[in-house]
Amino acid sequence: MTNPSYVLEPLLRPKVEYQSAAVAAACGILALCAPWALMLPPRLGYAAGTIALGFAAVRFQQARNIGKYQYGLKHYKITYTKLHRIARSKDMLYLGEGFLWTQKHTQRKLDANRPEADPFVNLSRKRLLLDQAMRRYERWVLSTGGGRSSPSMFQKVATLTKSDVPWNPVRPLIDLGGSRVLHGVEPNEKPVLLRQGARTGHVLVKGTTRVGKTRLLELLATQDIHDCYVVIIIDPKGDAELMMRVYAEASRARRLDHLYLFHLGYPDFSARYNGIGNFARITEIATRTTNGLPSSGNSAAFKEFSWRFTNLVAQAQVALGQVPTYNGILRNITDIEPLFIAYAKLSLDRAEKDGRIHGWENVVDNCATEISKRKIPVPRSLQDRQPILAATIIVARRFQQQIEDPILDGLSTAVSYEKSFFEKIIASLGPFLEKLTTGAIGKLISPDYFNMEDPRPIFDWMQVIRQGGIVYAGLDALSDPVIAGAVGNSMLADLVSIGGKIYKHGIDPDRTDGRILLPQICGHFDEVESILGDEFIPMVNRMGGAGMRVTAYTQTVSDLQAKLKDSAKAKQLLGNFNHVITLRSKDLDSAKFIADQVPKVEVATLTLVSGVTDKAAEGDGIDFISNNQDRVATKEVPLIDAADIMQLPTGQAFALLEGNRLYKLRIPLADPADDMHIPASLKAVCEDMRSRYRTSEQWWKENDWFADVDVTLPIATPIFVPTELDAQMAQGQETVEPEVDMPVLASLRDVGTTGAAGTTASGEALDGADGDQT
Repeated sequence: MTNPSYVLEPLLRPKVEYQSAAVAAACGILALCAPWALMLPPRLGYAAGTIALGFAAVRFQQARNIGKYQYGLKHYKITYTKLHRIARSKDMLYLGEGFLWTQKHTQRKLDANRPEADPFVNLSRKRLLLDQAMRRYERWVLSTGGGRSSPSMFQKVATLTKSDVPWNPVRPLIDLGGSRVLHGVEPNEKPVLLRQGARTGHVLVKGTTRVGKTRLLELLATQDIHDCYVVIIIDPKGDAELMMRVYAEASRARRLDHLYLFHLGYPDFSARYNGIGNFARITEIATRTTNGLPSSGNSAAFKEFSWRFTNLVAQAQVALGQVPTYNGILRNITDIEPLFIAYAKLSLDRAEKDGRIHGWENVVDNCATEISKRKIPVPRSLQDRQPILAATIIVARRFQQQIEDPILDGLSTAVSYEKSFFEKIIASLGPFLEKLTTGAIGKLISPDYFNMEDPRPIFDWMQVIRQGGIVYAGLDALSDPVIAGAVGNSMLADLVSIGGKIYKHGIDPDRTDGRILLPQICGHFDEVESILGDEFIPMVNRMGGAGMRVTAYTQTVSDLQAKLKDSAKAKQLLGNFNHVITLRSKDLDSAKFIADQVPKVEVATLTLVSGVTDKAAEGDGIDFISNNQDRVATKEVPLIDAADIMQLPTGQAFALLEGNRLYKLRIPLADPADDMHIPASLKAVCEDMRSRYRTSEQWWKENDWFADVDVTLPIATPIFVPTELDAQMAQGQETVEPEVDMPVLASLRDVGTTGAAGTTASGEALDGADGDQT
């Protein structure tokens, strides 16, 4: 573009190379066509003409490079692409288009911000006025002629003027906010890639709302799905486009059989999940159950009481062969007596079988008879209880040393409390569990394992990991943040527990060769502060060794500190992310988090000095001396500063990757496309999600992601209403396009279709290529 020997790059100036190129081209043509006009013999004229044309080509290219650079400073750039068509590699992860930010780009940024560079950095006033006039004309045409059956000449002209094509000189200007200069300082961008092996160091994505975090999540998750990794996506708010994207890409990758859609806002549509049914240590059940309780001030003591009783109940349930569920915990916390009687029988039978006690049933029966006749004194707290219960407690305490069962001791103590006192110390636990178990959500997160009539599958993390599955979990946090936080927190705790097992034994502990087989798990956690807890720290600290690759998305560093309620823990958490991608941030501390990690570089500054010295009085014949200087000095500045991060355009980011290599990123967007094969029932769910709340960064045209794919494949989760389409498919008739209102697909587990092939398993098109457009 410029001579590297220049101290300063002369890029912000008129493109004078065009003039010399034109003169050289004219001379070259003249020398080739009429060498006699230049008084040259033919052979010498041909040689001179060739040299002149070569010189003209070089100067033209130099001018074009400068024009390309200045155009990039004046205009935003958006690339639309079909995400599943992105060139993928099992060794590399595509993050977007961009470049490695170096001292050269810092120099160019400072040069572009100088006042004299304004004509070459900002659009002219004429271009802005022309754009306003054309947009006003288009609105006028829309308001006056939109209802006509056939388009008028004005409408045709308006269609042409608003078309976003390179040959349109008045195409609409794109405004993504922020500064165009930050990405315009490098006209030659390339794909930015991250090694898959480096992802076990985990990735943190920061950015304020509506700047592109969810779109980046779609880009990364799409690649993970097509690379056949285990993909876990937890979306606290529930983004309709993200859920549709996951479904569409799973369909394209032929992985619908192992796709689980879990959404608290749509229980009838969702798979089921028991957050406390799987554990490595029994105490994890109580921890996950009580994590959602308040723990500040006086509430901390009540939380500890609740944890203790929940732990006792969980241990007794597991010993009795029951699968712990929220419903079961609530039932036994509310009425602990049946659980105590069942467990006491189990424990006393076991002690009798071991020969430590004999005839305990007769002792209990005799004791109950004596109590009913009021011949044996009982504590006041047990006087209103059944004689058999009081007798069992007395016998359990009498044989306490022989039985040696701490669970029975704890249960007997809990049962012995007065009911009013017991209800007070677990006052916060009961209402919390009722929130989790009330209505359809209760059956979703506290599933009935013995209900064979419920077609919704129940999944757990080990099952998903061994299947190589995909999970999308929408927690509907806008409707009930308490339940969303509790479920999300239990999911993470469950995942950490499973990670510990995998780290020690692998996913197949019974291998004959003794090798530990580790999976490749890609976890994407949007709005991670909503589900954050102490268990998330060991997930990013240690689970990389179990094959876990965490990508966490948040808005600010302060959100993490507020959730953990400890700045030291927040720093500990942030210190475990080796790669940081930051989009636009409005929080100064969040902007400094990445700006303070980059080195300082030296940049050149140009100072113009001019002056005049009067020497007429000296009598040496010199009246004055003029002095004009261009002084170039250097100064040290940060590679980027916090202000640069705070004025990033929407969809652009800075990324610190693999040892503080600073990259400037531009995230590509999914190519808009229509698809009539989308199940109407799934589409209705997504439309309802859009109407209830808006969470995604809708800074471009709304898209329908289901391009070139038949998504009527069977999956493991949704339950739909049967329609005419099912009958046609079952009878082998040709499929017709469904009506917009027509609910599509009954239980997708029962539909015996195996799918339409818009793409191959590798994502190649079977019916023609679809190119990307910029």
